[in-house]
Amino acid sequence: MRNFMILGISWLLLAILFSPVNSQDAAATGISRAFNPALSVNGLFAGMGSSTSQPLWNEIGLKPGLHYQEISLEMTSNVDVYLQSKVVFSTTEDKKVDVEEAYFTTLQMPIPVILRGGKMLNTFGRHNLYHLHHFAFAEAPMILNQVFGSDLCEVGLEASYLIPLNWYSDLTVGVLNGDNRYLFQSEKQSDLAYLFHLDNLWDVTDEISTRLGGSFLTGKKGLNYSTAFNGPLLPNTNNAFSQTWGVDFYLKWKPLKYGRYRSLVLQGEYVHTNLSLDGKATGQLHGFFIQAMRQFNLTWWIQGRFDWFERSPELHNIFTEPYNLSYDRNQALTGKRASVALAYVPTEFGAYRLQYNWTTLGEQTEHQVIFQVNITMGSHPAHKY
Repeated sequence: MRNFMILGISWLLLAILFSPVNSQDAAATGISRAFNPALSVNGLFAGMGSSTSQPLWNEIGLKPGLHYQEISLEMTSNVDVYLQSKVVFSTTEDKKVDVEEAYFTTLQMPIPVILRGGKMLNTFGRHNLYHLHHFAFAEAPMILNQVFGSDLCEVGLEASYLIPLNWYSDLTVGVLNGDNRYLFQSEKQSDLAYLFHLDNLWDVTDEISTRLGGSFLTGKKGLNYSTAFNGPLLPNTNNAFSQTWGVDFYLKWKPLKYGRYRSLVLQGEYVHTNLSLDGKATGQLHGFFIQAMRQFNLTWWIQGRFDWFERSPELHNIFTEPYNLSYDRNQALTGKRASVALAYVPTEFGAYRLQYNWTTLGEQTEHQVIFQVNITMGSHPAHKY
């Protein structure tokens, strides 16, 4: 009986929440639902098979067998005519419900900038701004996973300024709390990280547009003791900084006549990071990915991606993943991955992807086959162009 009561109350609340706004009802009750947030729930479910008993490379819930990668709840609303706010809760099989994002964006300002502040996916490159369900493949590019971990998502404040040029050119400057476990985590709470990003867009023709961006990120690096290595991961110094920069591009072709049925997207990024210890640079961690997505009819896409990264021996104790790999720690670690995928996308609310990965890390090779189902329920705001 109690379960039926809980179910009935839940359906009643949903009916009230999603019922259309009626101006007469608002006038009669004194309560307006015009600013109710747009709500959506996304579920990512995946099955994976691997050629090895212990996968060399896995992330974000991707492991042999049937699992859910992520369940997320997203709420977006205009707070008033000056602010828009967004909150995203997410959970995976390996962690509890977490606040993935919670930030505001200004709609009107007395100065010619747009402010974005709170806990958010920070504006480094282009791919880091995507949520997991927006990825073109089942996992993030290898180099981004190496440098940032799951993602670069920190509490911060970013200011964007549209430079008055003959093309779209947007400059973003940000201050972050400096929490990333690989790049920052200084012992002092007052140590912040600083972000710069320049984004340019050109319409090459009526059917082709291209973007080119550059990013730079720096902040104080903590010593970070690790039980795995029985000591500090860095020499004892108060003058350690991480320095990360990257270049990203995005090209999109969408024919005027067959835009619903044909399109092509080319996208890639190069990322380079190293540490500065008492003014002396360490070895580097760098790499790139390039991917292509070709739509050949209304609902079918074929996709391909190539990843590559190289990590200096000096940085093995800092950027520790992948954990399941045995390799010579006196040598640089090189990783490569080639991926192909076939995606069936009948509507914007559901997608099905079959993906194959060929991965080499050091001297070891792995083959993976992944099937992924991506579903969205409710009103979901448009993704960033």
